[in-house]
Amino acid sequence: MESIEMIRMQVNHLVTQSRQDLYTLSTLSDPSRKAQILQRLWDALSTIHFLSEWLANQAKNSHHTVPSQPSGPVPSGNVNQSQNPSVPSLPTQSNQRTFTMEELSTFTGKNGSPAYVAVNGIVYDMTTNRAWAAASHFGLTAGKEYTQEFASCHAGQQSILATLPIAGRLV
Repeated sequence: MESIEMIRMQVNHLVTQSRQDLYTLSTLSDPSRKAQILQRLWDALSTIHFLSEWLANQAKNSHHTVPSQPSGPVPSGNVNQSQNPSVPSLPTQSNQRTFTMEELSTFTGKNGSPAYVAVNGIVYDMTTNRAWAAASHFGLTAGKEYTQEFASCHAGQQSILATLPIAGRLV
């Protein structure tokens, strides 16, 4: 139960930070500083959303403890369980879409289609992500699976995935 309290405190911290950021944003004129604050707000909202979904899943399954998490302030459900079994898995949703590799390959961000990529079995929607402008990111193109590429470029930065909209699971 004490772990649930830690998550509640983390959410409260994120909400307080977001309120301060909103106030600061309303007083700024520097566009680059505004962009930084907007990104931090987006990240905070994404983390709060993830935590609320995770907590709802825990309540639904009658589990009331959170495994310890050695690698960051919030649990990231987008980590491969075999790499870090102490991190909770992505909340399961019965209506969550599943994708085959063939289906994923059609979501290239071209001709009006969304830009999706998969990492660790989770399909992320990169359509509006600035880092994936034009449906590509440092030579990688949407519609593919990039678990190894993510691990090699963003090792230890699983929180990046927690900020991304999830489109479904890769099967």
